[in-house]
Amino acid sequence: MPCKDKPHTPIVSERQKGLFGAELARKRAGKKGKTEMSEAELSRHLKESKGKNLPTSSDIKSYARRHGKKRTR
Repeated sequence: MPCKDKPHTPIVSERQKGLFGAELARKRAGKKGKTEMSEAELSRHLKESKGKNLPTSSDIKSYARRHGKKRTR
């Protein structure tokens, strides 16, 4: 649930971008979404991430391997 008094968290990976894009498509098709975000909020998130070089899941895995951090998920 989005919080009105806090700024939104930006999209940080290609996977998140794909999930937000799928959610926006569901909203535009008139179906119930999986998040409580409005179509405008989803669109704003995707517009902000457009043109940014976001890491892919393989980038994140290789970073974690190099730095000795375990994957959280």
